[in-house]
Amino acid sequence: MIRLLALVLKAPDISPNQRFRHEQWAPHLARDHGIHLEFEPFESPALTELLYRDGYLLQKARLVFADALRRWRARYRALEFDGIVVLRQAMLVGGPWVERSLTRRRVPLFYDFDDAIWIWQPSARNGILNLASAPWKVGAICRLATVVTVGSEYLAAYARRHNANVHIVRTSIDIDRYPEHPDPGVDRPFTVVWTGSHSTLAHLETIRTPLERLAARQPVTLRVICDTPPPPFERVGLEFVRWRAATEAQDLAPGHVGVMPLPDTPATHGKCGCKALQYMAIGRPVVVSPVGFNREIVQDGVSGLWANFHGDWEAQLARLADDPALRMRLGAAGRRTVLEGFTARASAAAFAAAVNPALPRTTASPTAR
Repeated sequence: MIRLLALVLKAPDISPNQRFRHEQWAPHLARDHGIHLEFEPFESPALTELLYRDGYLLQKARLVFADALRRWRARYRALEFDGIVVLRQAMLVGGPWVERSLTRRRVPLFYDFDDAIWIWQPSARNGILNLASAPWKVGAICRLATVVTVGSEYLAAYARRHNANVHIVRTSIDIDRYPEHPDPGVDRPFTVVWTGSHSTLAHLETIRTPLERLAARQPVTLRVICDTPPPPFERVGLEFVRWRAATEAQDLAPGHVGVMPLPDTPATHGKCGCKALQYMAIGRPVVVSPVGFNREIVQDGVSGLWANFHGDWEAQLARLADDPALRMRLGAAGRRTVLEGFTARASAAAFAAAVNPALPRTTASPTAR
C-alpha cells in the first residue's frame, strides 16, 4: 500500500476543490490503485468557523498563526509517507516554506490545483489576511514539485512555465452520490437552480437582469444553494437552501435548469466547471457562460446551452421554460457527458497514473509496472 499525506486547507466535506477532487478520489485510489490518502487540514475547527465572517481580524490572525505553527510541525511526519500531496497550498498565508522544507527531505511532492490561484482576488471579509495568502508562491511550488496535477489545459499552460511534469486530472463527480433525478415537471413554477459559495455569489449577480426580465413574463423561481443568501430579486421567487454536503444532489433536483454564469476574466478562465458538472450529473440541462473550461464541458445545443450576454440568458432560459422535451434531451446528454469523462473513478485513475512513476520503485503499485 502506497501512503500519501495530503496537506489540505480544510477538514473534509467543506471545500469544493477538495470534495470534487481528492476526497472523492480517495476510495477509488485505495481500492483500485493501492494508494491510501491521509488528509491533514491546515484550519482548526475554530478558524473554519470564524474565517468567512465579517470582521474579527485579530482573532483570525491569532488562529492563523496557531494553525501555521501546527502545520510547520506536521512536516516532520513527511518521512512516514511515500509522498506528500499539497492541494493549492500547504499554509493559508505566507510563502512556500513548508513545501520547500518537504523537498529538502527528499520526499516526492505532488502539487494539485483547480483554479487560477496565482491571480490575487480581493476579499471584502478578510482584507489583509487574503493578501497574505501570497498567490505569487504558486509558481514557486510548481518548481518545487515532483509532479503537478491540474484540472484543465488553461491551468496546465501556467504550470508548464514552471515545471515540465504536468498532468491534467479533471475535477469529477461521484456518480454514486449524484444519481439521475427526473424533471420536476409542471408541479412547480419554472425553477432555475444555482449552487456555490459566498465567494461566487457575485457571478450569480451577473444574470440578475435577465432573470428579472423573464420573471416579468412568467413565474420564475430562483433556487440558491449556498452558505449565504443573495439579495432579493424583483419578481423572482427566491428559495434559499443552506448548503449541506449530505444533501447536495437532492437539493439541486427541484430545479428545472442549472446555471453557471461567469464573467470573462483571466481568473474565471481557470474555473473547472464544477457547478455545470453537478447539474449535468443529475440530468439537468445547463446554461453556462462559454468561458474557459465551460466550452469543453458543454457543447452548445447538444449537452447544454451557451449564453454570452443578457439577451442570450433571457432567451435561453425562456427556451428551456417552454420546452420540456428540450430540457430532457439536453439533460440526458449532459449526464452522458459526465459518465463518459468526468467520473471520480476515471479521475482517480488519471491521478494514480501521474504520481506512480515518481514514487520509489519499492512502493509503486502494480498499475505503474
